[in-house]
Amino acid sequence: MILQYIESRLAIIATLLLIITVGLIKSPTVLGGDQSLFVVIAQLLDSGKVLYKDLFDYKQPGIFLFYLAAGKTIGWSDISIHLFELGYWVLFSAILFHSIKEYQLFRLDYFNALLPLFIVGVYYCNATFFQLTQLEALINFPLFLIIWLLDKAYKTDNNLFATYLAIGVLIGIVVLSKLVFAPIIFSFLLIHFIFTIKYKNFKHIINKQLLPIILGLMLPVSIFLGYIFTHQIENLVLEIFFKIPTSVIGLTDQIDPSRLYGSISWFGRKMILLVLLAAIAFFLIPKKEFHFFGLVLSWGIVGLVVILMQKTSWWSYQFQLLYVPIGLLALLGLDFVLYHLLLITNPKRQFIANLIVVAVVALALNNQITSLKQGIMSKNYTKLSSFDYAKDDAVKIMEVIKPEEAIFICGNPRMYVLTSHLPELSTNGWILEYYLDYQWEAFYEEFKNKPPVYLFVKNDYDKLIELKIERLWELIINNYSEYDIVENGKWYKKNSQL
Repeated sequence: MILQYIESRLAIIATLLLIITVGLIKSPTVLGGDQSLFVVIAQLLDSGKVLYKDLFDYKQPGIFLFYLAAGKTIGWSDISIHLFELGYWVLFSAILFHSIKEYQLFRLDYFNALLPLFIVGVYYCNATFFQLTQLEALINFPLFLIIWLLDKAYKTDNNLFATYLAIGVLIGIVVLSKLVFAPIIFSFLLIHFIFTIKYKNFKHIINKQLLPIILGLMLPVSIFLGYIFTHQIENLVLEIFFKIPTSVIGLTDQIDPSRLYGSISWFGRKMILLVLLAAIAFFLIPKKEFHFFGLVLSWGIVGLVVILMQKTSWWSYQFQLLYVPIGLLALLGLDFVLYHLLLITNPKRQFIANLIVVAVVALALNNQITSLKQGIMSKNYTKLSSFDYAKDDAVKIMEVIKPEEAIFICGNPRMYVLTSHLPELSTNGWILEYYLDYQWEAFYEEFKNKPPVYLFVKNDYDKLIELKIERLWELIINNYSEYDIVENGKWYKKNSQL
């Protein structure tokens, strides 16, 4: 018993050290375009600007608040954002350690300690600068908490009001992070209610569950509604949350099956071994945990549907939404395989048995280990100390731009970060291909009334602007001159400033 306790603690320490080590290796990674935009919006919020009004974006506020918290607590640099994220994942790992041991799923006790390695560790090894600190990965934490708390509430009547209240708050956080996650939440509640009706009764839902869930949900929602009404942006938020997404989905020119194929291919290459182990585990789910695994499976199935629903995006990072269900089931499958392997080999010494365990776990995570090695050894490894994918495009402007001069980027918002200048227009130059006709009109009016000193237009965006609203392009050509031609586009400077 004491030996098992020591082994379990050693496995927890080893897992945490591995996650922290890999997280520290990835922390110097340069922020991608999306993540740079999140930093820019968070900095605007920190300076007193109004969300959506002062810089438009389709996303719900959750991801911006995450970056705002990171910037305010640790700092705004790339490393600081990633270190904050590492702390977030270490906390999640601690929750996983605490929660999973309640289920007694594994024949090998110390496998409980390996679960964070198969979720957080896998995430870190797989992720490039494009996938790090994206919402679809971060949302795994609150989604798992919802499942765990729903299962606790299903199994015991202790502290039901507080438990369901917390579930409601977490649901609010998830929905305010991305509305498209709502079907996953709906599937959780549907399964939970079905089990409640079957093994308890319908009155239990009415008397014990609905009120605290609704009250919990309204806590974050009411705070956001208060923000909306205080700043009088209710019409804007209504358009961003409901009207614009339905129109964007109809942009057939942005549906790219090759992007979906590439994303599936990327995820498949990274996760094929774990998916196969998860498939084995599907047949090993213990009956006493049908409620818990019903929620986990619904996450995987509905989560995949949610990804496919977003047909005008289909980015590879969206598949990170599936890390918890795949990682948990894969570890369950690996426990089964390893247990029977040890029965067959019957090693006489514990040392040999431990070597077999380490070797099999390493084999299961071979793709992740390979990805990590390739990333570190790559000449283009995106470390701040040696490489920044956008620096060459902005280097000349960084040398000449003055603090009082306005800048606008039709392209990668990374250059806002590099030049230490925040945008003064509300138009989001990072997602122009998704703009609707009336948004182009608003862009023209805003640009005409508040022209920036420096303007960057990435390759092909010049054609897009000319196609969508020709008079905007004419305004640019007539009032700006080419200042610098770089690999990914052109810099323009306002004629009166030359």
